[in-house]
Amino acid sequence: MFKTTRWKRLALQTALVAGLLPVTSAFAQTIQVVPGDTLGNIAYKHQITVEQLKLANQLTSDMILVGQKLYIPPRSIVYTVKRGDVLWKIAANHGVSIQTIVNTNNLQTMEILIGQKLLIPTEEQAAETPAPEPKPEQDKSAQDKPWVENTRYQVVKGDTPWTISIAHGIPLTEFLQANKLSESDYLQIGQIVTVPVHHIPQTATAGAKYGEYLDWFEAVQYLFPINATAKVTDFATGKNFMVKRTIGASHSDTEPLTAADSAAIKSIWGGNFSWSVRPVIVEVNGRRLAASMSSMPHSIEYIANNDFDGHFDIHFPGSLRHNDNQVDTNHQAAIRIAAGK
Repeated sequence: MFKTTRWKRLALQTALVAGLLPVTSAFAQTIQVVPGDTLGNIAYKHQITVEQLKLANQLTSDMILVGQKLYIPPRSIVYTVKRGDVLWKIAANHGVSIQTIVNTNNLQTMEILIGQKLLIPTEEQAAETPAPEPKPEQDKSAQDKPWVENTRYQVVKGDTPWTISIAHGIPLTEFLQANKLSESDYLQIGQIVTVPVHHIPQTATAGAKYGEYLDWFEAVQYLFPINATAKVTDFATGKNFMVKRTIGASHSDTEPLTAADSAAIKSIWGGNFSWSVRPVIVEVNGRRLAASMSSMPHSIEYIANNDFDGHFDIHFPGSLRHNDNQVDTNHQAAIRIAAGK
C-alpha cells in the first residue's frame, strides 16, 4: 500500500481549503444578533433551517452572542457530497449553475470533499440573482476547450495509485503529479487524494460520416481511457468491429473483443493483418472520433480467445509512436481523412 508521512497533514489542509467559509456572496443578507435572539428564532424568521444557518456561518454550536453578525443564506437545501460528485454534476442535478453554488458557499476552489456540506439555493432563488461578471480568463475557454475540475477521493482498502487512476480514466503519471507523489510513496486507507476530472466539450465535424478531430493528449485519452470499449468503423468500407483499449500512453494499444471482431479486421485489410494504416471512426460513449489504425498484432495482450496474438495501434491527432516518441505522418494523414480535413 502507498504510504506518505504527510498524508494526515494534507488531509487537514484539504478539509480547510475545500470546506465552507462563511457566505459573503451576493445571495446573502447580514443581520446583527440582538438580545433574545436564538438560532431557532432567527432561522424561523428567515424561513430557513438552523442547519442552514449554522452551515452558512461555520457555527459548530448553537451559541451566538449579542452584536455578532450572521449571514443569512438564501432559501436552499443542504447537500452532502458523495463519492463521484463534482460541482458540474451537482449543479445540473439541482437545476442551478456552478457559479451559483460557488457564490452561495464562497468556495475558494472547485475541489470538493466527500462528506462536505453545500448549500444549494432553490431554482427560483438562484434565478432571482444575476450572475456575476466573468473574469476575463473565464469568458469562453470553459465553453469550447477541454478543462479540468479536481475532485477528492478517499482511499479504501486495496487502492493503489494505478487502480485509482484506471477507475477514474486518467494516466497514472497524472494522478501522481496531482498528488505530488512518487512511485515509491504509499497510500493509506482514509487518505484524501486529488483526482482530476477532464471535461471534453463536443466539437463540430465536417459531416455525419466524419469524426471529431481531437488531440490525443488533451482530450482523446480521457474519452477513450484504458479498459473502455468502442466500436471501430473502417472509413472506406463501413465495416465495423468492437475493441477494447487495454494499455498505451502515447496512443491507444487496442485489442479485438472477440474472434469475430478479429475476423472482421482481417477482412478489412484484405485477408491478412497488416502494418498499413487506414482511416477509421472510433465510437465511444456517444462520441465519434477521427482516428487511424494498423491491424498487425504485436507485443503484449490482455484478451484471450480472440484469435489475435497481441494488440494493435490506433492513433489520434497528436499521438506518438512508442519506439521513438515521434508523430507518425502516415497515421496523421489518415486521421485527417476520417475528420474530413
